[in-house]
Amino acid sequence: MALRILFLTNLYPPFVIGGYEIACAQTAEAMRSRGHEVQVLTTWSHVPQETKTPEWVRRRLDLHWYVPHMPNQTLEARDLHSAVCSSYSNTLHLLDALTNFRPDVVSAWNLTGIGGLAMMDLLNHVGVPWTLYLGDRVPVDIAANVPADVRGIFNARGGEVYEQARIFSVSQNLLDEIEAESSISFPQGADIVAGWADLSQSLPHQPYLQNGKARFVAASSIGPHKGTELIVEASAQLQSSGVDFSVDIFGEGDVPRYVDMAKRLRLEERVRFLGSLPYTDLLRAYSAYDAFLCPTWERDPFPFAPLGAAGCYTPPILTRNCGTSERLVDGVHCIKIERTTEDLARAMAEVAAGRVDLAKMGRAGRRLIEGDLSFERHLDKMERAFEESARPWEMLDDPKLPLLLFLKHNLSVRLRFG
Repeated sequence: MALRILFLTNLYPPFVIGGYEIACAQTAEAMRSRGHEVQVLTTWSHVPQETKTPEWVRRRLDLHWYVPHMPNQTLEARDLHSAVCSSYSNTLHLLDALTNFRPDVVSAWNLTGIGGLAMMDLLNHVGVPWTLYLGDRVPVDIAANVPADVRGIFNARGGEVYEQARIFSVSQNLLDEIEAESSISFPQGADIVAGWADLSQSLPHQPYLQNGKARFVAASSIGPHKGTELIVEASAQLQSSGVDFSVDIFGEGDVPRYVDMAKRLRLEERVRFLGSLPYTDLLRAYSAYDAFLCPTWERDPFPFAPLGAAGCYTPPILTRNCGTSERLVDGVHCIKIERTTEDLARAMAEVAAGRVDLAKMGRAGRRLIEGDLSFERHLDKMERAFEESARPWEMLDDPKLPLLLFLKHNLSVRLRFG
């Protein structure tokens, strides 16, 4: 059954932060390839594109970020309100998309930064079937940054705003965190749709530990939460121990800080920061490395990058209790570590010394990604959910609806800021 699916997301390639945005784009494009009519409603992008944005990707939304270091607290709070609660112009763009595209189902992804609470309230108000893919703790962001009386305007004092949605989550870890931090659970249940990797462009792996040198790779946002500092510090420990190794780090972020750190530790010949690569190019690159480094923070809902590496026969070294660890078995598909410099350095040293059967672990990782964590398997699951969620609904051309949206928005601002 061919569906009209509206994807709603804060970011869309080429501007991405991590796996959340890439997963959204992969799903949207794959749904189109399966014969569904797709439209994406997202924000503008300042990143240059190799090709022109297709007409079905509508960059209509404004992106609002909460910037903690801004000196004016009033402006700071107002920007945060627009980001997580209500951005009137963005809500109108969503209304316009619903009116003109008439989707059978709306697939909502990361709504932080675009006034997600008002948008979900609109979806509930008009009665369109919708799903919410949780790749991070969007409900916590809303509950923590919008007072209860303001949430009440949008029928969201508790978790009722989510009750009409079909919920997907990348991990049980994330669902547990959302409930612990916001007291929001999902009585209708949630489908665990873990991360995946599309291995169609991967290459055969090169021999491991060529010429006795261990080649490590990392790919993520560059920053403390992803463990960049731990990687540099662990590299310094390996260098002082006389280990022959290299580390290539792909991604964007606070690169100058870590380049300076590597220089201070005299690691210029060992640690390189190589910028970003497109997803398919990154998968091809993994074939030249012995292990993938992912010392991410413990609450990381589900970093996708280790799955791509595992599927390319490059075993991940990853934080023991991050979301991805739910699906990878220590010593079988990966090496799990405590999130410390010392434990990361220990694991890297074991790889470099040949004490890990990288080929066996690489084959196990490949089998897992090709099977249980394949892109096609998860795509089938989401497509079935879209089909099950779709039902007849009538978009009433009510000229008073924009006024209702404005009233809710204006009242929310008045309650917050007087």
